[in-house]
Amino acid sequence: MLQQGPDASPVASEVLRGEEGASWMRALQVCGGLTDGILAVTHPAQYRAGFDAQIKMSMRASELRPYISQWPFAYTAVQVMVNRLTIHHRDKTGRPGWFDLLLSFGTYGDTAVVAFRNLGASVPYGTGSAVMVNSRVVIHAVPEVPPDRICYAFFMSDVAHEWLGIEDPGWSKVGDRRRGE
Repeated sequence: MLQQGPDASPVASEVLRGEEGASWMRALQVCGGLTDGILAVTHPAQYRAGFDAQIKMSMRASELRPYISQWPFAYTAVQVMVNRLTIHHRDKTGRPGWFDLLLSFGTYGDTAVVAFRNLGASVPYGTGSAVMVNSRVVIHAVPEVPPDRICYAFFMSDVAHEWLGIEDPGWSKVGDRRRGE
């Protein structure tokens, strides 16, 4: 879904409106289950906020219901990057306590990393990696690596949550992930 500014009504992106978009969403159902599971374990409150956003969006913007009913993720947005060098940056679309999920596919090679500049660290980022990052706070980058690679970046849109009146779930806390006794 797209939303241009805090007062604008969201619309389905051009990609999602056709059969190709519906096919893409169907093909990613299993992937959606995995991404949702990762988010539910790492930040249960953000996971719930994502589904709350979808429920409220389908009530407030009824023209989006067909797309929302097929959307395979708790995350409200996904960006697909192909063969792209990513310079050090922070993302401004989410809230400070939220996690984004980066999934890598393709030929990344043995030396591929995601670098976190303000943490002074990097983590391996080979094919099949899943990296959670607080992208609003942590400055991150992916250096140049061999071609034939794809990154799916899953994130929540602060503008959409604000428009829907979804309360900020805040930071993930260890106590949120403990099982009941």
